[in-house]
Amino acid sequence: MDRRPSHLSSSVRQTAREVRGPWRYAVAVALTAVGLLLAARAPQAQTAVTGLDFPGSAAVATTMRFRFANPQNDGLPIYGPGGAGVTYIWRAFPRQQSGYYTTFFWGNDGEFWWRSGNPDTFYGAHPYPDVQPNGGTHKWEIAVEGNDFVNGQVVYNTWYTQALRVWSDGSGKHHEFYWNLPSTDASHVVTRTSSTSYGNTNPPTPALTWGDAPWNPGREVWNGVLRGIQIYNTKLSLADIQNEIAAPLSTSAGASSIWYLNVNPTPTDISDKSGRGHHPAWVGDLRPSLYTDTTNTLPVAPRNLRIIPPSILQAWR
Repeated sequence: MDRRPSHLSSSVRQTAREVRGPWRYAVAVALTAVGLLLAARAPQAQTAVTGLDFPGSAAVATTMRFRFANPQNDGLPIYGPGGAGVTYIWRAFPRQQSGYYTTFFWGNDGEFWWRSGNPDTFYGAHPYPDVQPNGGTHKWEIAVEGNDFVNGQVVYNTWYTQALRVWSDGSGKHHEFYWNLPSTDASHVVTRTSSTSYGNTNPPTPALTWGDAPWNPGREVWNGVLRGIQIYNTKLSLADIQNEIAAPLSTSAGASSIWYLNVNPTPTDISDKSGRGHHPAWVGDLRPSLYTDTTNTLPVAPRNLRIIPPSILQAWR
């Protein structure tokens, strides 16, 4: 009786039949190894990296932005539930433009000077012109309190992985913008601690807005690509941030606090992939272009590989 398994390829079985004596086992092992090598080296389908390619202010007549309306009613108050924090992670590819940019703002979806002629309860993190309002070079900034706190020159046409952490405690409202992760030293972070009196009153129309400033629509549009958006309603540790960048939801803190996730957004799909159901919506009719990159993606693992166990190979001896 032929005890060789039927699922082995016919070419392997044929070669084995042509080999006699003690060499049969060695040949079977060698053929299995060669087959695995060839399968692993065969071209595989790739998963595309996508993003939102914003054209900048000069190309936008009205506005180009998406927003989460009333996030404070849906688990994302400006400094997190009970002040416990919010962590934002994203990937940014800035192109040069004169003037202002918007990555995102948590703030009023309307008038900037809404509180008795003063701004309140907002923050954002993006490039800020060295010369206002129309300078052509920029530094990375935290926008808060109606002021702009900067550190680090923006290099255009370069990918950045960035994170903003905010939280509240008895000493004030804290903001940390890490603009070139994994670097976290003092030269790669913008920080600002606001007073305890700041940010205690929600604006008339709260919103978390990406891509353009709601109080200056069409004049502060991001120029470049935004993608890899991850939002958590807690203050993640720096170690957890790095791990969540490498693999979203891989940490217990990240998995329990994820609020929004879409690492590969497209103009037609900015929906929440976290399972929490926090879906933003576009404002107006204009959309960014689709950014796609397959040059730096990992191949999909080969399928239908079979490793012959030793018990089966033993039957060939």
